[in-house]
Amino acid sequence: MDIIIKNLTHVYQPNSPFERIALQDINVSIASGTFLTIIGHTGSGKSSLLQHLNGLLKPTRGEVIVGNTVLASGSKTKDLKALRQKVGMVFQYPEHQLFEETVEKDIMFGPINFGVSTDEARRRAHKAVELVHLPKTILEKSPFDLSGGQMRRVAIAGILAIEPEVLILDEPTAGLDPRGHREIMDLFVHLNKREGLTTIMVTHNMDDAALYSDEVMVMDRGHLVVKDRPEVVFQDVDRLNQLGLDIPQTMRFLQLLSAKAEKDFVTPLFGIDETADYIAERLKKEWDGV
Repeated sequence: MDIIIKNLTHVYQPNSPFERIALQDINVSIASGTFLTIIGHTGSGKSSLLQHLNGLLKPTRGEVIVGNTVLASGSKTKDLKALRQKVGMVFQYPEHQLFEETVEKDIMFGPINFGVSTDEARRRAHKAVELVHLPKTILEKSPFDLSGGQMRRVAIAGILAIEPEVLILDEPTAGLDPRGHREIMDLFVHLNKREGLTTIMVTHNMDDAALYSDEVMVMDRGHLVVKDRPEVVFQDVDRLNQLGLDIPQTMRFLQLLSAKAEKDFVTPLFGIDETADYIAERLKKEWDGV
């Protein structure tokens, strides 16, 4: 599902002493199947932008087009329920939203709320549990008897059971240990690549933004600064520093190595293995006098 944002401006509490411009004249297109990560310091407008994608916020000016649905200033959107069925949103700590007595009932709640039959909702719950790599035996357990990582997967399964075409992720790895962090990110990549879900993630983790994204979008004080491939965005270190943003750890390591060796080792590499292979190859050439 393609997403097109045209001249989007959002003003909180307009015409009051507390008026604040959260987004200003945003123009961006997100192709179906893309994994896009949005980065920016606190207050840059990231979360405000996300909330326009399923109608939680309406444009003050401009419009947001999600598939065939148009959200525009000054006009009423007829079927927000249908839009929210197509755009699934994973908030920070989604496990805090679990409430049913069994995992199965919790996952079924969303589809049933959107008018799906009980039998179909149960079928979707079983499929969603498989998608998040949990055993079906977990369906009869209480969600509150699970580990934190399992609870988060169950919460994500509840969103997947709605069968969205777009998945919105707002700091999805918050509070996870390194292993849980890696497993959750691998899950989102799987859903994006294998299931074709358009994925839009907000994160403060530059390593995730660089490693997993097809494109990275940088925001600052409500403005779109740049939207491009990770290797292009993170190559501009000076601009990122001016915006108060860091670079991935692999690039920081290559910078330090360059300074120590007085050689130009800086190149946009984001994976640990490929960075190690690159350094080994460069050192071999140095030793061989190439």
